[in-house]
Amino acid sequence: MNPRPTGRTLAPRAATALVALALLGGLAVAPSPSAASTAPPACLPEHVSAVATLSSRPGGTTARVVLTSREVPSCRWAVPTGYQFLDPSGATLGPVVYPQRHPSAIHWVALPYGFSVVARVTTMSGVNCTTRSAARVRVTVPGRLAPLDVALPRSIGVCVGGTTAWTSVVESRVALARCATGQLALSLGPPKGAAGTSYYPLRLRNTARVACALAGLPVVRALRTPTGPPVGPPARRLSLPDYAPTIALAPGATVATALGVGNVGNYPSASCAPTGARALSVELPEVRLVARVSLRVCAKVASLSVRGWVPGTTGQP
Repeated sequence: MNPRPTGRTLAPRAATALVALALLGGLAVAPSPSAASTAPPACLPEHVSAVATLSSRPGGTTARVVLTSREVPSCRWAVPTGYQFLDPSGATLGPVVYPQRHPSAIHWVALPYGFSVVARVTTMSGVNCTTRSAARVRVTVPGRLAPLDVALPRSIGVCVGGTTAWTSVVESRVALARCATGQLALSLGPPKGAAGTSYYPLRLRNTARVACALAGLPVVRALRTPTGPPVGPPARRLSLPDYAPTIALAPGATVATALGVGNVGNYPSASCAPTGARALSVELPEVRLVARVSLRVCAKVASLSVRGWVPGTTGQP
């Protein structure tokens, strides 16, 4: 199963040379795109969505290009990234321009699912310059065989000659606040069994009107009652490559993790001490939620396991 949304946008991830999303531990910057075997895959067109909007400014126009990761758990985008306007026929207009204060050395940025970077490409027109019509922004990434093009919502005039600086680029990260308890709804879906363990999709839905970020693997505990004490140890937290420890959650969107519930009959009764649980608690930074359930768990050993988040409602990558 492939959890990635498959938008039709041929969109680049002009990943910002601006450092990591330190607030969330989300954007990891590596010194070289050729480093480690554990590096995430390169951001390909199908792994990235892009939207371009336009706004006017005195003497010119700013194209705001938002590039968002759709790779779970993250993809790798090399920087510094270059930008160039194209005319309606695809011919280039002016030189490739790099972000202000871009680094000279090539490195890559790991972009977790749902996180965005913004490039503001500002062009001057009509002031001591020769103007041409642009219909797209081309994003050129180090190490790629071909650039990526992002369509503009309408054609704009760009300065391709004369005495005025024709364009400039500023890249910035999108820093999302962590999700808070009050903006999330917790639920447990129906199980699927596999080799003595039932896997339940443990779901979180963003009920707020703004996006937020889930940071870290959840701490999940079985409870005797919704307000009662825990039953047994917390669920074992499994760090698996297809599950994201950090993920952005759009308004109304749902992510899920696979909660494994081991069959208590597989454990020796004395070492398990099977008992009933009537609730689950889920804890993340700034989040604690409780859902009513009906499960049989071990009171002495960890019979539950939990993984990272994937988009959608199944909890499976």
